[in-house]
Amino acid sequence: MKEFKLSIIGFGTVGRSLGKLIINKRSFIEEKLGLKFKINAIFEYNGAFINENEGLNLKKLVKLPPDKYPEHEDWKPNYLAVDHLDSINSDIVIEMTKTNIKDAEPAFTHIMTALNNNMDVVTSNKGPLALYYPELMRVVKKNELLLRFEASVGGVIPILGTYKNLLLANKVNAILGILNGTTNYILTKMTLEKIPFDIALQEAQENGYAEADPTLDIEGVDAACKLVILANTILNYESKLDDVERQGIDKITLEAIDLARDEGYAIKHVALARNGKLEVAPKLIPDDHTLDIEGTKNIIILETEEAGEIVISGRGAGGVEAASAILSDLLYVCNTRKKEII
Repeated sequence: MKEFKLSIIGFGTVGRSLGKLIINKRSFIEEKLGLKFKINAIFEYNGAFINENEGLNLKKLVKLPPDKYPEHEDWKPNYLAVDHLDSINSDIVIEMTKTNIKDAEPAFTHIMTALNNNMDVVTSNKGPLALYYPELMRVVKKNELLLRFEASVGGVIPILGTYKNLLLANKVNAILGILNGTTNYILTKMTLEKIPFDIALQEAQENGYAEADPTLDIEGVDAACKLVILANTILNYESKLDDVERQGIDKITLEAIDLARDEGYAIKHVALARNGKLEVAPKLIPDDHTLDIEGTKNIIILETEEAGEIVISGRGAGGVEAASAILSDLLYVCNTRKKEII
């Protein structure tokens, strides 16, 4: 049994979902994979749970409401990851804070601190990868560490793992897809139920598919971030968020959708990387096209020279979906390090 010491940064919807997954799959992880997790720290925006002796009791913490944090014996108020992460004994840091596309902070500092202190990193945060991908990869390579970020691009869709593990021999010429479950949900509602954009958006928010401020989704910023990460990883671009030509869905009307349907098309919010160009914009998609998917699903198509189109699809929105991808990355890192020890 190999034990890995973890520090978790961010304990919101995704963080708690990850905690529950680890608890539910503990027998499989320990008995089948021979891995054990000791969680030494869980950092939040206003403090942290710290216990480097016995490790934190994850089963109790996933049930603890935020207003009860100060009453917990392991709680340290105002103990922030930007100041104290380097002092925690950790093998792996899991970064799950909210994406900031302006300067990627504090996640960028979290990740760089971990990498500069010999800690592998798993993250769901798009900001650092969309803004500083080349810089991060240089540090990863220099320090011979692992940085995994499957959850940042496709929810539960294992596109990066599939490419790295199975498709490296195939030259990928282009990437296209629907990379945001919120916008696809809204456009599906508008198309099938003939409800206007603002009502469809409201339903998305009520169902937990859109944030109270849905700007990043409906203006295409979220999809653009994911496209940058995919293009840099798979097509070997060195692009950043500002390189993406972007148009949102907030100007799409029911009249436009009805006109497209009459001609045998659906309006979809499509991301495309080809010939060095990156674009996220509404496109007319034939009714029988692979991209004509419904609901919160994401879909990614890799156009390859040797194998034609490789298509992967799945649910892209939700805390459980993101947590599942994070856990898969975490297990990959642990298994890789375990093999090196053997």
